[in-house]
Amino acid sequence: MRKIIFSQGIGYGKDDVHELESASVKVRGIYDKTLSMLSRYWPESIWKRWTLDRPAQASPADEDKDKSSTIFQKWIQGPTGWKCIGCERHNVESLDANHASDGTSKHEYIFHNGRHQSMLLQVIIWSQYEEITMFHPFLGDTPFFTEEELEVISTYFVPTYVHEAPLIQLGKSYKKHNTKFPIYQEYISAPPLMLQFGGEVLEGTWMTGVYVDQANFLGLGPYLKNTDGTRTFMEPLIDS
Repeated sequence: MRKIIFSQGIGYGKDDVHELESASVKVRGIYDKTLSMLSRYWPESIWKRWTLDRPAQASPADEDKDKSSTIFQKWIQGPTGWKCIGCERHNVESLDANHASDGTSKHEYIFHNGRHQSMLLQVIIWSQYEEITMFHPFLGDTPFFTEEELEVISTYFVPTYVHEAPLIQLGKSYKKHNTKFPIYQEYISAPPLMLQFGGEVLEGTWMTGVYVDQANFLGLGPYLKNTDGTRTFMEPLIDS
């Protein structure tokens, strides 16, 4: 059933907020760990090409965020709970291998996290998760993700691949992302939403943006994803 709201605010229960506070920081840690690994093995030219930018329609709150460390995670409260389907803007710093190991000279690697890069990151994280889960008995004591991180991925990430075959075999509905090369992600149904405000009626789906810096939850940025793909941001109203 389509939810109808009559203001630019949408409510969240305390339990949902507490879960997102904890989960978003853990998800950020997994993104950072994966990016740190990629920065060691991918050519520097790839990282330097990817520069920070802003979404086509950014929340006003973006102006006050530090672009060098803040990311905007995209969450859906689906039928099986909260799921993170991607992120925007990311930055990691890595020591330049050509300099001393004492940290006196650093090289900044910037990860764009636009649509293509964000989806690619999801593919890499999910593939690592599946490999570790399948081959854990043979990997010794040092798999890339810890048991706790595997649990976070299992709970909050969704299957994402460069081919649709695994999702078809699992009998899952999926969405094809037409990036530089096709990426297929399990389709998570976002709650339908109708926003009536100031005499205007907008229809779309309810998405929850979560702002996170390198170690902290910074706040919620809920938005209506309009049928044309644009965003209308709303105020989060926390139940007392």
